[in-house]
Amino acid sequence: MSLSRTLTLSLVATLLSSQALAQTFSLEQEKGKTIRVLLNQHPWTNAILPFIPEFEKQTGIKVVVETFPESQFRQKVLVELASGAGSLDAFMLTPNQEGTLYSRSGWLEPLDAYLKNPKLTPSSYKPADFFNTTLSAANIQGNLIGLPVSIETTVLFYRKDLFEKYKVSVPRTFAQLEAAAKVLSGKDGAVGIALRGKGASSTSQFAPYMFGYGGTWLRDGKSNFSAPEVQKALGYYSGLLRNYGPASATSMSWQEITSLFAQGKVAMFTDASIFRSVVEDPKSSTVVGKVGYAPFPSGPNGRKPNVLTWTLAMSKSSANKNATWLFMQWASNPQNQLRALLADVPSARRSAWNAPAYKAQDKNPEWSKVNLAQLAYANPLWNPPVSSVGEVRDVLGQAIVGAIQGGSVPGLLERARMDTDAIVSKEK
Repeated sequence: MSLSRTLTLSLVATLLSSQALAQTFSLEQEKGKTIRVLLNQHPWTNAILPFIPEFEKQTGIKVVVETFPESQFRQKVLVELASGAGSLDAFMLTPNQEGTLYSRSGWLEPLDAYLKNPKLTPSSYKPADFFNTTLSAANIQGNLIGLPVSIETTVLFYRKDLFEKYKVSVPRTFAQLEAAAKVLSGKDGAVGIALRGKGASSTSQFAPYMFGYGGTWLRDGKSNFSAPEVQKALGYYSGLLRNYGPASATSMSWQEITSLFAQGKVAMFTDASIFRSVVEDPKSSTVVGKVGYAPFPSGPNGRKPNVLTWTLAMSKSSANKNATWLFMQWASNPQNQLRALLADVPSARRSAWNAPAYKAQDKNPEWSKVNLAQLAYANPLWNPPVSSVGEVRDVLGQAIVGAIQGGSVPGLLERARMDTDAIVSKEK
């Protein structure tokens, strides 16, 4: 072999070796950077916050975290993204709520390239470990716009002690749900049922009832709110609250409902499975060990529970994108997903549910069984499939409040239909 050829091959080998080293993942590659993260006051946030100092120590990246109640959190994220100031790096995002609007506005950083870059994402990250529903929910207009951190599905929470004491069977259908609420209403100081009734916040949990009756958000690109199926669903939903629910139902979102249930003042409620962490908290709940979990009941059109995915997203205007990505993929990695599940936050990864550490501490496998079973068929359309999600939720929320207060369901929904069509027409 000639000397020149030998030198050429040696040079090529050196270059390849240098490229391989350049692609090696390092926790400290962004050492010295500071990132700012906005998080919703959510059970997943409570689960991950204690471990952030661990990330800071491993990476040398300072993480400035700000948390806010959900409505305030969503508004703050919207304002900051719209300003384009660049001071916001990462934030929690529910793709089915803001994903389309934020993506069309150019506010979200596509994440596919980061995920495929071995310098930024270690092989231990294992994206195939996520449930398919979580990744598909986070894919907007062909781009991955968030990394899943928790997944929720609508389940029935019920007081096992009250059901046993008054010989009530666990409801499997809407008719049985109403019958159980009637029997248990007023028993042992508890209302029969609690559901969200606070305007826009109630729409996501009204959705599985609407779909259970055969209703839909839209039909042929226009609002379907005045359809007979939606009218039946709202009549049923509002009737449950008016007849067997708390007196202040129209002021209640999940915080108020879970608090009442934890105080022993509610016999059952349907809402996101993640709230096990609240009603089973020994520090604040009086019903620990008395809570049962069952699939969302079936309506005339079948069983249609929600599935909701929370993700971490990156601002397009972030000045620290690589450092931000390191935090995002750390927060959603298999180890931290298991940590969250150990704190009763439903994991978006299969491996967490199968981990021996989780199975060893799972004292109520009923909750795990319901979560995993419903993920196979749950409906991801818990929000209207439009850009102006917030406006449509406000419109429908007004109709829900009016119905609970005894207003005309057909009239309220016809108004909601007209207002929604006006909102959607502006998007075209």
